[in-house]
Amino acid sequence: MNLHPQEVVSSFEVQYIADVLARLKSQLVEEHPSGTMPRDAHPKMHGLVEAEFVIHDDLPDDYKIGVFSQVKTFKAGVRFSNANGAAQPDLKRDIRGIALKLKQVVGEKLTDEPDCFENQDFLLISTDSFLCDGIQTFDGMVKAIQGSLWQKLGFFVTHPSVVWKLVTSFKVFANPLQIRYFSCTPYLLGNHAVKYCLTPVIQTCDFVPPEPADNFLRLAMKQQLLNAPAEFVFGIQRQANPNTMPIEDASVLWKETQSPFMPVATLRIPMQNFDTHERNQLGENMRFSPWHSLTVHRPLGSINRARRIVYHSISELRRRVNGVG
Repeated sequence: MNLHPQEVVSSFEVQYIADVLARLKSQLVEEHPSGTMPRDAHPKMHGLVEAEFVIHDDLPDDYKIGVFSQVKTFKAGVRFSNANGAAQPDLKRDIRGIALKLKQVVGEKLTDEPDCFENQDFLLISTDSFLCDGIQTFDGMVKAIQGSLWQKLGFFVTHPSVVWKLVTSFKVFANPLQIRYFSCTPYLLGNHAVKYCLTPVIQTCDFVPPEPADNFLRLAMKQQLLNAPAEFVFGIQRQANPNTMPIEDASVLWKETQSPFMPVATLRIPMQNFDTHERNQLGENMRFSPWHSLTVHRPLGSINRARRIVYHSISELRRRVNGVG
C-alpha cells in the first residue's frame, strides 16, 4: 500500500491496533458466550433500506474519479444504526450511523473480500469529527472504558478533548432520515484528501414523541417511507490546508468555511416497507467496511488503517460464531 505523503505511521501503530482488536474481541466473547453475536459497534439497526445513488451530471473534471467518474445511478443498500455497543432505547444520547453499499461498482479494489467484489461502501456518522485524534488515543480510551474507575478517571482527566467530544457528539434525534452524517475520517479522491457528508433534504421535520417507544427511530423511518420517499445530498470536501485540515488527526473538524462540501450525488430512498424478517436478517449479516472500496477512494489516517484490520477480524469472528457463510 502506497501511503499518502501526509500519512505518518507510528512504529507502535501495529501494537495499538492489535491491543484494540484483542480487547474488542474479548469483550464480545465475554458478553455473548452463546447465541447470536452482534456487532461490537452499531449493533442496533433501525432499518436496511433499498436506495439509488445518483451521480450528478455537472461535476468539475477533477471530481470525476472512481464512483464519480461518470453520470450513473447505482443501486444501494443503506443501513441505519445506533453506535453504542449495547442495544439501548433510542431516547438515550448516542451517535447514529449510516452505511451505504453501492452495487455493481467496477474497478481496481483495495481488497478481494466477497463483500467488496462489485461494491463500494461509504460509512458516516452523526458527528462531524471523530472522538479521538488517532489509534493511540483510541486504544487508551478502549482500555479505560474496560478498566477500573481509576483507569477511567486517569484517561479522561488527561484527555479533556475526548470528554468534550463525548459530551457534544452524543445526542437525541427524531428520525434517522433527517440527520446530517459525516465521514469524520479522510479518504482519497485521486491524489486529493477528502471527507464526505450526507445532508438530508427535509420537507417536514419530525420531533421526538412525548412518550417514545424504545425503537421509535425505526418507527419514524417506517412511517415516513410508507408515505413518502427520503433524499440526501452526498457532498465531498476537499482538503484546502494540511495544517488546519490534517489527515492523521481525525478529531480536527475540517471547517466548511475553509472548504465547503461539493454536492456530487443524490441518495434517493423510495417508499418501501423495510421492516421484514428477510430484510432485517440481511441487515444483521451484511458486512460494511471503508476498505470495501475502489483504490482511488482509499481510506487515509491511522483510525482508518486500524479499521481495515479490526472490522475484518470482528466480522470473521461474528460470521464464524453465528454460522453465516
